Amino acid sequence: MSLRSKLSWKLRQLLYPEELRLPEPEFDGDQLDTLEELIQLIQPALISAEDVHRRDKRDLARFLAELGTGVWRVKKKVEAMKRVPKEIKEAIFALESTWESMASQGVQLIDHVGEVPLGMVPKVVQVVQVPGLEREMIVEALRPTIMLKGEVIQVGEVILGRPGGEADGDPA
Repeated sequence: MSLRSKLSWKLRQLLYPEELRLPEPEFDGDQLDTLEELIQLIQPALISAEDVHRRDKRDLARFLAELGTGVWRVKKKVEAMKRVPKEIKEAIFALESTWESMASQGVQLIDHVGEVPLGMVPKVVQVVQVPGLEREMIVEALRPTIMLKGEVIQVGEVILGRPGGEADGDPA
């Protein structure tokens, strides 16, 4: 053990009450060589496991983004219906439950419609002139922004409305 690592180890031990402190490890040269070899053997596996974990995390984020987008689209379609049949109302209960479950686990879906583009700006895929609009604002969301515990896992896609002129298609 190098002088620096010995000193570091001793200082860490001072953080604990005397009765909980560990005795200083005593390794001979052969044992240290064996430990070094074991570390060299294990290191590639640890790096590989870290890569798998990172890949799994990305796959989970993609899945949550797709699930969140699907739930958001269904919810928007139902909200746009003038009359909602009884069967759909019952299905909405399950949808709301899924929405609440996602929210309780830190998943946040933001559709941005009606917002003035400040701060966290979603990806603007189209800009349209909207007569009667007083200032620039998001007039339609094509995909929501989805966040997981404060981290963006999907950037929303929106149509931005600008004041004046003739409408460039139907923004809403």
